[in-house]
Amino acid sequence: MKTSAKSRIPVYEIRLVQSRNPLLLAEPRASDSRTAARALHSLIGLTDREHLACLFVGAQGDITGAHVIAVGGQTAIGAIDVRVILRAALAACANALILGHNHPSGNPMPSNEDIASTAVIMRAANLLVIPVLDHVIVTRDEHRYYSMFDQGTLPAPSNP
Repeated sequence: MKTSAKSRIPVYEIRLVQSRNPLLLAEPRASDSRTAARALHSLIGLTDREHLACLFVGAQGDITGAHVIAVGGQTAIGAIDVRVILRAALAACANALILGHNHPSGNPMPSNEDIASTAVIMRAANLLVIPVLDHVIVTRDEHRYYSMFDQGTLPAPSNP
């Protein structure tokens, strides 16, 4: 009788590692686009290249964490891996997300690509029942931002 060789199958652990540099917020609740814009400006507003980030929102509307998802060039972020966003959101036990990116040019208006990529992210997040509440574009000027939710350009969520 032959003994069968056993296969080694990897066991994975998913961990959320806290950065040594916390995000200091005067208002830790995502009560409106203005507070979300301030948080995103603190995280990515002064960078010289486009950054895509997300804020994790808890059940009570509090900002429980943040994650920089991708770094691009001066005018665009290349491919966005939606799995990175969702993996971080699940690891952080986020109830909802606020997406954000910066426009180093100073013009906060979204491009057609910004709106289209938001729709893709929202469809994927919706499958995991993690709603995307807004997508905020910030600039170097902390008072100059664009909220897709406020302006009615946030794509409609699709049903899972």
